[in-house]
Amino acid sequence: MVLRKKWMALGLFVSAIAIAGILCIVLPKAYRSSALILVEDQKIPENYVQGIVGANVEERLTMIQQQVMSRTVLSQVAEEFKLYQDDIRSDGMETVVERMRKDIKVGTVGTFSGGRRSVEAFNISFSHENPVLAMKVTAKLAAQFIEQNLKVREQLVEGASQFIEQELNLAKTRLESQEQAISEFKSKYMGELPGQMEANLRSLDRLQSDRTAISEAIHRLNDRLGMVEKAMKEYEATGATSPGLPVLEGRGDLMTVRLKELERNLATLSAEYKENYPDIIITKQEIESVKLQIAGEAKGGEATEESKKLPVDPYLRELSKQRDEVKFDIASLRQRELRLASQMKETEGRVERTPTREQELMILLRDYTNLQENYRTLLDKRLNARVAENLEKRQQGEQFRIVDPANLPEKPDKPDIVRIMLLGLAIGCGLAVGAPIALEQLQPAFRKSEDVEALLGLPILASIPLFQTAFGASARSSMKLLAHAGKFPQPSPVAPLLYLPKPDAERNGNGHMAEAPGIVKSWMRPWTKWKASQPAAVQEFPLELNLVSKWRPWSVVTEQFRVAATRLTLMQGNRGSTVIIVTSAVKGEGKSAVAVNLAYVLARDLGKSTLIIDADLKRPVVHGYMGNTLAPGLQDVLAGSQSVDACLHSQGDMPLWLMPSGTPADQTIELSKINRLNDIISQLRGRFDYIILDAPPILPLADMHVLASMGDIVTMVIRAGITRQAVVQKAIATLKLVSAPFIVLNGLEAEVVPYYMQEGYDYFAQKEQAPRA
Repeated sequence: MVLRKKWMALGLFVSAIAIAGILCIVLPKAYRSSALILVEDQKIPENYVQGIVGANVEERLTMIQQQVMSRTVLSQVAEEFKLYQDDIRSDGMETVVERMRKDIKVGTVGTFSGGRRSVEAFNISFSHENPVLAMKVTAKLAAQFIEQNLKVREQLVEGASQFIEQELNLAKTRLESQEQAISEFKSKYMGELPGQMEANLRSLDRLQSDRTAISEAIHRLNDRLGMVEKAMKEYEATGATSPGLPVLEGRGDLMTVRLKELERNLATLSAEYKENYPDIIITKQEIESVKLQIAGEAKGGEATEESKKLPVDPYLRELSKQRDEVKFDIASLRQRELRLASQMKETEGRVERTPTREQELMILLRDYTNLQENYRTLLDKRLNARVAENLEKRQQGEQFRIVDPANLPEKPDKPDIVRIMLLGLAIGCGLAVGAPIALEQLQPAFRKSEDVEALLGLPILASIPLFQTAFGASARSSMKLLAHAGKFPQPSPVAPLLYLPKPDAERNGNGHMAEAPGIVKSWMRPWTKWKASQPAAVQEFPLELNLVSKWRPWSVVTEQFRVAATRLTLMQGNRGSTVIIVTSAVKGEGKSAVAVNLAYVLARDLGKSTLIIDADLKRPVVHGYMGNTLAPGLQDVLAGSQSVDACLHSQGDMPLWLMPSGTPADQTIELSKINRLNDIISQLRGRFDYIILDAPPILPLADMHVLASMGDIVTMVIRAGITRQAVVQKAIATLKLVSAPFIVLNGLEAEVVPYYMQEGYDYFAQKEQAPRA
């Protein structure tokens, strides 16, 4: 594709290079000054003082860069050094600030280690038309970077210290609140805490032992009560004493024994628990109750002494006294048993609730431990923050230091000639390759017979190579042939015949310039002007040379016309005469040259009587190809001024006749008169084997719609590489033929011609002394 449009590609490439060169000259020069700033680590090792500046150097550098390149700072710099005063007056400060941001560049210098990049230094540069101003502004910007770095670090350290102090106070408050919650929990659930589990179990065992002992004592007292009551009944009945009746001790002695036992229990509990322990309190209350009973018993004793004076049976009285004492002791023991059961139930409840209290206390202690650890960590951080703050105030931390001050540039930074030229070269190559490809992709054309068969599905009569392949690289030898035949003067040695092969100019089959697309026309204008200044003898391809079958009978081009003629003969069958209409979609596809060569081959090589009629009345060229006059011809017959026989021109000793288009009419011939051609063809069918009509193109004119019904075979000529596929499809759809047309692919390029068609029979042609007339 690029080779077919090599001049357009070359023009685009040269234009791109030329534009790049012009830009290198026209663009204003700018000088760039730069300064290198080193990033120094803090002077105190981090093992002793841990820095608290959170962001790394690269992130902090980005933040400082945004501050330095803010509108406020750049406006101050522009006013200080009187930069872009004209632009400020015309466009305003905002435009100037944006321009300065584009002229400022900040780049970092560092190494990769551990999968991350460490910034060791950075450079800042500024570009301006005045190199001195560029140096001054760069020095100012470098100072701004250092100043902003100190401010940013101090702000970060102070902010971190304040934040840590606030968090520490909040952590302290939470820790005290948690301590208070733990204390209240222990006070509220005293006796149910996990640490009191063992004591509760021992107390439960002791209470169980006491309860068992009391149960046994009650059982013994019940037995004694039964014996006393039995003795009293026997005595009252018989007046005799039961033998073996035990003598009971007094009740006072029993209460004294009970009091001593309670005092021993109190001493044991006091050794293990505090005074507010529930068992200690209950034991004290019971001791007080026993003491009151003993005191009441003593008063009862005095009354008894008084009652001794009464006449009562002393033995019966003693039995009654013992019975009352036993009942009292049983009641007392039962009350104590109830108290022990209550104490056991309460202790069992505390034991059962201990796991729940343990879980709740564990949560409180866990939160307390976390708060305590957080508080301790914050204390360490506050201490480190204070040390780091002092480090920054004394400027012992990380700092920026200028290593290379701003330089005075000697060579301009812009325009970058190498870059612009390389860009122009790349764009030129892209346009040179892309434009022809895009042009052909947007407007695809048929380039080989396979394309026609695949898209249209129509039969191919022949694929005709470019005519100049039959004459060689130039037309000088062809001119000599014409001169030898007496048809054309010898060419001048200093003014050779010019023939522009495609794609510089698109020619139709007869050598005339065809209508080219708009983009091709623009590139052809210089050639058109030069061509107009040349002598007439060298401006155009001679018309006679389009009859390749005559001048190069053994060429590949002529051989393809023989193929087409042979196929037409085979298709004729038993038909006595065949009318072939040769047309094309648009003008400039070489249909007239195809019709003439086809008729010449039918007459000379196949011996068929052939008549060619030039039915393209608006652009007649057949007579020029065959070296005849224009009149009389078809238009004279249609007008009625000449007979048919008078308009038939014989072509030498071959069975070939020509009916040219005739005398040009002053007015356009009406379609109704063209219909009379059908009658003329009917008259001539009996006289000729083949009648070939060189018809006008389909799309520009309406004549072909009338002529299409007059022929037996319609042959459509397509110019390879020129005629667009959509145009051919539209022409076929517009014509609406009964039978499918046959295709002749004309002007096949050398690179797509099959290898078996690239060799002709020039040996026999060289033996001929003169071309056949």
